[in-house]
Amino acid sequence: MSRSRCFVALIGALVLTAACGGSDKQRDAVAKRQALLVAAAGQPAAGTSAVEPGAAASTDQSAAGDSSAAGSASPESGGGSTPAGVAAGGSGSSSSGTAAVAAGPSAKSGATAAGSGSAGAAKSAASPGAAASPGAAATPGVPTPGAPDAGGAGGATDVGVTAGSIKLGHIGIYSGPVGSFGQHLSNACRASLQAVNDAGGVNGRKYDVLVRDDGWDATKGSNAVRDLVERQKVFGFACSQSVPTNDAITPYLDSQKVPNVGSDGWGEAQYAGQWSYPTGASGVNQAQNLALYQAQKQGAKAVGVLYWNNTTGKSYLDAYKKVVEANGGKVVVAQAANFDDPGTSTFIAQSRAANVDTITTMVDPGIFARMVREAAAQGYKPKNGFSGGAALYFQATPGLTGPAGDGTIAAIDWVPDDLAGPAGNSAGYRDYKQVTEKYYPGIDHSNWTKTAFVGARVLTDALKRLGLNVTRQRLKDDLDRVADFDTGLGARIGFQPGQPHRSHKTTYLAQLRNEGGKLVWKYLAGPIVNK
Repeated sequence: MSRSRCFVALIGALVLTAACGGSDKQRDAVAKRQALLVAAAGQPAAGTSAVEPGAAASTDQSAAGDSSAAGSASPESGGGSTPAGVAAGGSGSSSSGTAAVAAGPSAKSGATAAGSGSAGAAKSAASPGAAASPGAAATPGVPTPGAPDAGGAGGATDVGVTAGSIKLGHIGIYSGPVGSFGQHLSNACRASLQAVNDAGGVNGRKYDVLVRDDGWDATKGSNAVRDLVERQKVFGFACSQSVPTNDAITPYLDSQKVPNVGSDGWGEAQYAGQWSYPTGASGVNQAQNLALYQAQKQGAKAVGVLYWNNTTGKSYLDAYKKVVEANGGKVVVAQAANFDDPGTSTFIAQSRAANVDTITTMVDPGIFARMVREAAAQGYKPKNGFSGGAALYFQATPGLTGPAGDGTIAAIDWVPDDLAGPAGNSAGYRDYKQVTEKYYPGIDHSNWTKTAFVGARVLTDALKRLGLNVTRQRLKDDLDRVADFDTGLGARIGFQPGQPHRSHKTTYLAQLRNEGGKLVWKYLAGPIVNK
């Protein structure tokens, strides 16, 4: 497309935006921007009626394990993103597994888009209309790329924002010890953001998403985040579900005043950040609510806990122990597990010797299945069976455990699939399922695919409320006023300025049950709201 046609298309899009319900202030801003663009393009202002549709952001499927996407791969993404395979720090090697990826697969059918109409109405007033401070420009009144637009007229209003795009970073888990599960979490985020693009974007701007693989490694993820902030100049981060990285980057993003919206929320460190907005609940919340149920409903007295040897696992242990002991039980066996040495045989032997009646875990499905199979090999199963945090709630889990997993309980953040889906009683779930499966038909629905989907919704709704003047600070101010966002998936979330953004306190319990010779997840209890 020629330069002049690009300007005509942009002018038409801005005029259309103003015509469709824009405020007087927005229409004035559009008119001002139109005059500047017309002058720069050398085109007559009159008669601009035909608008050429802009292409949605393209995608690159080069991230490891990402083969289930609908649509074909493209090596380019718009908005100044780097070629696929450029590693954090700017090296040209693709061996690190990082990739620059646009918002999602390039399928462009007209299915309902995430964020095109909010499934969850947030009780939030529009952010103040104060314009960002003007930046230096080569032409008077026309901002340079990345500099604030003094008039708030829909140009480069902040870092990573242009007239046509909002550049976002996303940390995915495509490799490493949980890569086989982690890629699905990233797919849900990318599907949600691509659906917004396919519906026209946010007030005319398309998401330009740069994806990096952290391999479930905080150091690798932190390096990628620094590169995205300092070199790639992203506006913020969207719906990343990697716990180690989200925990590690929280202080850094606060220091840079960069928003991280829709993170997993599983790790406690994320609640120390004023610029981090988790949409999932913490592992501590799951542990507390599960322990309460097992103590009061199952009569748990002697408990064994197998947990990841990291801060998330230890926080789960401490929270579960506190609640179960307050209700007359006791943790009699506690063992840390590493991916290279899960220690499941030792743990099961110790649990048998201590007459444990309840085993709970904070580990991934792989380690969990190994433990369950080891117990079966020893002819042992505690009276109350096995349980754990949301990491167990994958469709793949029953296939990994085999029949020995029957009765397993998982504490999750959202309405279980069986209650929300086939029953047909949740419009929010149907919307989530439609969007994610449109782009990734083979997606493994889990706790964090839903968390990512909700995160994209929260971000998109907030950006829509900002109108054309999108800045990091205005986004933060708006999110701090979200008090009662209906996720459509069972939980309502909200944030408060100056307080830990512990937005999600709801737990549902799902249980593996044998139905017709097949183990399936079924609703057990909830919602349990942690006060």
